[in-house]
Amino acid sequence: MNDAAHLTPMTHTPVRFGADNALVGMVTAPAGQAPAAVACLMFNMGANHRVGPRRINVKLAHALAARGVSSLRFDLGGIGDSDAPADAAGLSVRALRDLQAGMDLLQNMQGIGQFAIVGMCSGAEHAMAIAAVDARVIGLSLFDGYAFPQRRTRWERTLRRALAAPAHPSFAGKTQRWLKRRLLRSEAAKPMPGFFTEEASPAETQAWFGKTMALLAERHVALQLLYSGSLHVCDRDRDQLGPFRGEPFAQSLHYEFMREVDHTVCTAKGQQQYLRTVGDWVAERCFGTGTERRGASRPAAGVARPMPAKWAAP
Repeated sequence: MNDAAHLTPMTHTPVRFGADNALVGMVTAPAGQAPAAVACLMFNMGANHRVGPRRINVKLAHALAARGVSSLRFDLGGIGDSDAPADAAGLSVRALRDLQAGMDLLQNMQGIGQFAIVGMCSGAEHAMAIAAVDARVIGLSLFDGYAFPQRRTRWERTLRRALAAPAHPSFAGKTQRWLKRRLLRSEAAKPMPGFFTEEASPAETQAWFGKTMALLAERHVALQLLYSGSLHVCDRDRDQLGPFRGEPFAQSLHYEFMREVDHTVCTAKGQQQYLRTVGDWVAERCFGTGTERRGASRPAAGVARPMPAKWAAP
């Protein structure tokens, strides 16, 4: 964070919470004013620490605090600084429990009862699952989560990747690993890291996604789906929704293909775009007008402020 960041007053409170105080996180809140009635939760992208790739969650927390929104970024049990749970529950069950503990914490600390959850990559599954069972979740921002590109899109993506791959610095290492898995029996037997937390067939995954998204839309949970250019390469007509493009839930969500953003938000330009897009969307959930207005009973934080330029910088 640069020196200009100190111009916006905010507080940072390290917390331990959840069963046996096993979970570790950081609450960032605006100083000198009542926070918005909607808070934001951020957590791990796969096994990455709660700060997110290139500290993107930290930067987003600061950007939101500058706009009057509190947030909690934390590690799920057994990841980062959070202790592993004592029971043998599956990761999906533990993640739901941990996310509910995070909402309970902010509700007790600040009296906030509505939440927007930012889920990146595998975090999209956990975010959708908790929103389906906990009415306190009123918005989901999902980055590079579920995607169902159809044949034309898959062929174009494969061709573009093939043409670009030899010039990429990671090409040699990826080629070596691919050959090992194809030629060495010992390597082929090793399970590949899952994109999401548990094994499921493509048909089961697709059915669950469609059912859950329809449920969330019926409950008027605001939905933002963001897709990076590095992972998905091409997109002409909401290609990542594939067969769901025409579904009723798809008509009301915010969909954006971020061509200049890579999967781990490496570049300054990509970070600026991500922070501005998610920051604007979360602020609209907190301070929007009309049918989307949330927390209107808190006038101290009832005026949305544009994101200061300094918060969009890495």
